[in-house]
Amino acid sequence: MKHIAEEQGPLLANLKTIRKTPHSYTSREPEASEAAAGGDVYVVEVRKEKALRTYWLGYKYQAKEKYAPAGGGVWKGGFRFRNSCTPGDRADGVYFEVLPQITDSALCEWLSTQTPMVVLPQPIVDQLEAMIDTHAEAARYYA
Repeated sequence: MKHIAEEQGPLLANLKTIRKTPHSYTSREPEASEAAAGGDVYVVEVRKEKALRTYWLGYKYQAKEKYAPAGGGVWKGGFRFRNSCTPGDRADGVYFEVLPQITDSALCEWLSTQTPMVVLPQPIVDQLEAMIDTHAEAARYYA
């Protein structure tokens, strides 16, 4: 899941909310439904610095619910669905208070070609999990 900083503000500005109930927004029904079935969601902040886009690993959580806003409206930013953990349950995952930059050029290239929410192939998941392990001292886990 991409979090576009120039459109949605910095990811860390939402850290207090993320710690309570990690979530992500999308308008893509198939991906929202798949994530809500207990899938891991990786949220990557996309920043634009001059003409260059950079990618930063923000957090990972296990989604269990898909919500559409009441009355057929849209969520903040114009999204149709919100994926989150089940109310009252604690989410399983990890977040960073200082986001590690994704520097692998092949991974950045792949991210640049994807829609904001996409099902990740296993090699990409493995790379993101390796980043979490590498930056474990800066990670905060919740379960």
